[in-house]
Amino acid sequence: MKRREALSAGAAVIGLPWLSPSPARSATSELRVGRDEIELLHATAADLDAIDQQFGGDRLWRTAKMHLSWVHHVIDHGVYNDDIGQELHGIAGQLTTSLGWFCYDAEQQTEARVYFSEALNTAMISGDEPLATRTLSNMARQSVDLDKPREAIRFVRTAERHAALWDAPPRVTALLAIRLAQGYARLGDEMNTSHAIKRAWRASDQGVSDRDPEWTGFLNEAELVCLEGMCRSDLSQHKRAVRLLERSSDLQDIEHSRNRGMCLARLAHAAVQDHDLDRTADAAKESLRLIEGGQSSTRTRRQLALVRDSLTPHQASPQARDTIDMLTNRIA
Repeated sequence: MKRREALSAGAAVIGLPWLSPSPARSATSELRVGRDEIELLHATAADLDAIDQQFGGDRLWRTAKMHLSWVHHVIDHGVYNDDIGQELHGIAGQLTTSLGWFCYDAEQQTEARVYFSEALNTAMISGDEPLATRTLSNMARQSVDLDKPREAIRFVRTAERHAALWDAPPRVTALLAIRLAQGYARLGDEMNTSHAIKRAWRASDQGVSDRDPEWTGFLNEAELVCLEGMCRSDLSQHKRAVRLLERSSDLQDIEHSRNRGMCLARLAHAAVQDHDLDRTADAAKESLRLIEGGQSSTRTRRQLALVRDSLTPHQASPQARDTIDMLTNRIA
């Protein structure tokens, strides 16, 4: 398929009729971009993020990649004024960091780092401080999973400097503080972890505001409790982690089902460390139920594989053997 045909076909799928071919449009006609097209692009980017929150990034990153290519196509070939051009570049930057996140969730870690780096470059060139803040926060989260906690802490500290430049609202402060806590927890630094967690809750307790960017919307009470529980688990405070993670899974809403699935997988793992095999089995079953209901997060599957492996020393228990078999058969 030629590039022009691919763009048009993809545009029709994602719901961008203004990019779709029509009898009235010739090969040389202008692609004019105005306020209606910008609103459609913003809405589509927001839809992709919402789909990720509910279902995960495995089957989403390809669509996002195509959509980003269409936005670049519009930037390169469209006709628009300076204000529209600035918004197009902003949308491209937000889509790029979202694509990095989708790849991260799909365990495409090398690709994720490439897109995060590209988004950060875009932010630096355009002076887009919110984009820089968001991207560095994403990079910090990935670095923890890649077992690079010092790198994560550096990313958060840099994000905090960018956040100060646009007087970021409290919810952004809360997000960066909990990201910092995750870095310190992976280092085994309990004092700095607890300090950062307290900062996150103080900021979160200030509530939402009209200035909160859309990309902080996922950080509800349930998610903050979950992230604190993950920190406690990394610090080997397993009983405390189990309580927090169980509370989070009870609080989380359907719009953030992917986060609930991950929380349940982390709960199952913390429960193994706490020698609570019944709770491990229940949490793993519920996480699997979400996966089989349509979630597509390789990150969650990987966490469940860690649960299975951590149960190996407990194979004398019938409950442990049953859970190992269940996970082996259903996450292959």
